[in-house]
Amino acid sequence: MRVLDFCDRIVGSAVWSTNALAAVWVMLMMLAVVADIIGRFLFNSPIAGTTEMVTLSVVAILYLQLSYTLRSGAMTRSDALINRLLASRPRLGHALNALFCIAGVVLMGAIISVAWPKWLDAYDSDFYVGVIGVFAFPDWPRLLIVFIGCTLTGLQFLMLAARDVRKLINPATNA
Repeated sequence: MRVLDFCDRIVGSAVWSTNALAAVWVMLMMLAVVADIIGRFLFNSPIAGTTEMVTLSVVAILYLQLSYTLRSGAMTRSDALINRLLASRPRLGHALNALFCIAGVVLMGAIISVAWPKWLDAYDSDFYVGVIGVFAFPDWPRLLIVFIGCTLTGLQFLMLAARDVRKLINPATNA
């Protein structure tokens, strides 16, 4: 059980780090948009590529914060049945919750299996997004962030499943 707690702390640190990175990224993106608006209206000179960077950033920020959303319990889900089962039949509730978490691991694995080859292809082929001559940015960092975000989310689902299995085996366990 100490190994599981140690793994959970490592995953938690990585999850917190990607969330902090995403928060800083949001701040920088907001500053870029404000600078673009000021440049556009006061100097008639917008910053080239702001729209493209914001578009790419939304996807990156989403995947950087996905695992934190899951870990903090803020992931959207309908848990009326689970909450009732946890109150009236805790073993069944934890078993069902563990099953849902394993389904999350499988889903993240499916996304990872598509994201990794796309990342390799974008990295090897030097694929760029944007308008050539105006603003172009390599696509591989975004795809790498999707891969990292899904990997962390899958690991977080695995930690949650392990917690429910632990509670299923030993209902007195609070962790």
